[in-house]
Order: sequence, then C-alpha cells, then structure tokens
Amino acid sequence: MKYFTAVVECGSFTEAAEQCYISQSAISQQIRALEKELGVELIHRENRKFTLTPAGEYFYSRSKGLLEEADDIRRETVRIGQQLQRNYCVFWLKDQTNYYIEEFAGILRKLLL
Repeated sequence: MKYFTAVVECGSFTEAAEQCYISQSAISQQIRALEKELGVELIHRENRKFTLTPAGEYFYSRSKGLLEEADDIRRETVRIGQQLQRNYCVFWLKDQTNYYIEEFAGILRKLLL
C-alpha cells in the first residue's frame, strides 16, 4: 500500500522509488505483485504515463486512510510508551512523611494516569 500510494502521489514510478529508497524496477514489481494478488489492474500503464483504474482510485483512497491511521497508531503508541517511562523523583523531610503521604499518593496517581 505504501509503495502504491507513493506512485500515485508522485505521479511517477521513478520518483516514488526514490522517495521509498528502493529501485524503480523493485517498486514496479511490487505494484505488479499487488495487482496479481488482488486479481485486478490498479494502474493502467501507457508508454511512460499511467492512469488509475476505478479499482485503483478506490484502493488509493482507502490505502491512504489506512496508512494515515497506522501512522497515528504508531505515534500514539510511542507517546504512551514514553510517558510510562518517565522517572519521578520526590524528596520530603523525614518528619513530615506521615502528614503528606496521602496527598502525595493522590498527586502521584494523577501523574501516572
């Protein structure tokens, strides 16, 4: 899906390959393999130009949304993971421990949630 959307957005197999850090022949093979797997033509090739078939237009619009959602999931997962990895260090005077322990526990619960 990533390669297919790159080809559509770049309007060129060559530019999409550069953007994806693979060769032009590799990206072409990946698109052909995708079309073979789906059993439909997504891109109508004509000389050095191409157009999307109706199936290709549908696949592009859905793929773009799924890739954006996957990126959102990745970012949120990283954010949550980093939030849970924060280290908290709290100091208080020894003679005040009993007085502040309940208040501290409430604050700590809010920080960790």
